[in-house]
Amino acid sequence: MLFARVLLQDAPVILLDDPFDAIDARTTADLPGVVARWHAEARTVIAVLHDLYQVRQHFSRTLLLARRAVAWRPTADVLRAENLFWARQMAES
Repeated sequence: MLFARVLLQDAPVILLDDPFDAIDARTTADLPGVVARWHAEARTVIAVLHDLYQVRQHFSRTLLLARRAVAWRPTADVLRAENLFWARQMAES
């Protein structure tokens, strides 16, 4: 229901909080296509995710946060071992 509401609002900026959690497998499979369509329509999609696999699979740019911004670049550059180590250190301190 939440995604139906987002689709109908036709907003230029879309905020998703852990969008792959607590949804059925079909919606999980369809969501990346919806996000890609929003991107093609020049909308801004901000998604908060904790699953780094999903970030790598579905998002081209990433902002890594851990009390502050650690990195903001293409996902492959952000999710490098040194950035993840730094983020983990900051989160644990």
